[in-house]
Amino acid sequence: MAFALSLRRSLMLRVLLVITVISSLALFSVFGSIFVAVSSVGVGDAIDKSSSLRMHAYRLMVAAEHLPPEHPLRIVQIEDMQALITAPALLRFIPEQKDNSMHQAYLDLVDTWKVSLYPILLNYEAGEYRILKKATDEFIEKVDVLVNKLKERISCKVLFLEAFQGGILIVLAFVIGLFFYHFIVSIMPPFRDLVRVVEGVMLGDFSGRTTYQGGDEIGLLSRTINRMNVSLSEKYGQLKNRVAAKTQELKLSNDALRMLYLTARRLNGITPLTHEELIEVLRQLGAVTREGPFELYLTVADNPQEMVCLSSEGDEPHVVSAMPGNGTANEYAVRVCEADRDYGELRVMQPSGQILAQWKIELIETVAGLIAAAISLSEKANKQRRLALMDERAVIARELHDSLAQSLSYLKIQVTRLQVRLDQQRHDEVSLVVGELRHGLNSSYRQLRELLNTFRLRIHEAGLEAAMKETVAEYSRRGDFHLSLKGQWNGLFLTPNEEIHVLQIVREALSNVARHSKARHCEVSLEQNELHQYQLSIRDDGIGVGQSAGSSMSHGMTIMEERARSLCGTLSIGAALPYGTVITVCFLPRGFDRLSSAIG
Repeated sequence: MAFALSLRRSLMLRVLLVITVISSLALFSVFGSIFVAVSSVGVGDAIDKSSSLRMHAYRLMVAAEHLPPEHPLRIVQIEDMQALITAPALLRFIPEQKDNSMHQAYLDLVDTWKVSLYPILLNYEAGEYRILKKATDEFIEKVDVLVNKLKERISCKVLFLEAFQGGILIVLAFVIGLFFYHFIVSIMPPFRDLVRVVEGVMLGDFSGRTTYQGGDEIGLLSRTINRMNVSLSEKYGQLKNRVAAKTQELKLSNDALRMLYLTARRLNGITPLTHEELIEVLRQLGAVTREGPFELYLTVADNPQEMVCLSSEGDEPHVVSAMPGNGTANEYAVRVCEADRDYGELRVMQPSGQILAQWKIELIETVAGLIAAAISLSEKANKQRRLALMDERAVIARELHDSLAQSLSYLKIQVTRLQVRLDQQRHDEVSLVVGELRHGLNSSYRQLRELLNTFRLRIHEAGLEAAMKETVAEYSRRGDFHLSLKGQWNGLFLTPNEEIHVLQIVREALSNVARHSKARHCEVSLEQNELHQYQLSIRDDGIGVGQSAGSSMSHGMTIMEERARSLCGTLSIGAALPYGTVITVCFLPRGFDRLSSAIG
């Protein structure tokens, strides 16, 4: 009674019972088949043995007709026949019951052999063929009877196996059909109802309820889902309200972050900073915070007593003599300052009795900091531009003083000498002075071209390596020698000015190689030694410095020495082995020196 009650209440127990019944029937069918198969093992061999008795009988008949009784072949064949009749494979399937038809058939076969065929075969003489054939035919008939009995036994076992398997299949079909009927009638309707409610939950609908209230697992699951839907409906409503509130907060935070991002891009990308940009920032701040109007008071640089007032309402910027008071309105003010520098104040006007939210206060303070940072960066950029302009003018002045000014002074002296020679009527020395003037003018012109090349030369965005490759390609076309570039030219701690000096030294050296060395090969390399110094080398296989030095080449060497000193380095010129010239410049980049000091 208790088991029947549990069976009705437990779906899993019912499924387990059906699986157990089906498994038991399947095992019973398998074991029955195994039993029939095991009991039939060797029947085929027995049938083969009994069937081979026919062939042996005919062979004995033929041998007796043609061979004498004492012939060994006849004796061997008789012994083989005797062994076949008593073979264990055949005797295994002969029942021991004397009333069994198969046992009787076997006894008849043995009697026919012993009484009839065997004596005739032993004493057969030629001419008695009819007696031999009759005995042989009688023996073969007995063999056929035994073979048929064995076949009938096999057929009975096969029929039994078919009937057994058929019965098992009928019972299985009945059990499976009963299970499917119970599944469709008792399980599927509440299961569909349960799936309907679960699909509604997946879509966010918690109003669905199941009607099945059985005592099995589906009933328990249905009641649990109903209670869960009730609880989820309440919590979903609460979460929906909280999500709406959080969404609004996130939207405000996103608007604030976007406004800060756009403000940072706008202020950092404008140099110099304009009033229009600052007014646009104030308008965006008012749109995000929904407060205002906003007013920005900035100190005038040349007159600290006056301030420029900018408003988010679009009023034209105007100058006020002093910071206005708070008045009657509710105002919140933030100082616009960067480090120790105070640039003014950012104010927001509010109706009386209202207080700014914390996130609005933080946003206003952040915008004030961005404005101060942008003003500070703009001032620093202007200062850097002025310093860069002054440095560039100083470089131009130094270059003009060290080259063209000295040459012009030399020419001035030579003109004075020429005037003296003309006044003294010393015409034989005039041509010498004129030649020196011509040489000085050529040198000055060449120095002017070098200065122009220096001022026009730029390192483009691709870096020093690309500029060196262009230089190598240029002098490879101009000179009649093979030019190669080695070393690591990218990632160097060189300032733009240092890169210009390195490039000019290489160009001057290659110009001397092309005009004076008569070299066939030239190599430009850059390495770093153990002292972290850069070593620039220009090596050729020409005739050497001693044989090729001229006034223009000496002047080029002087220019390279000046540039090496500008790099705070040293220039050395020596002979290359086995022949040629090597120019070496060793220097420590200023950027690397500053980096080492910072690390130290």
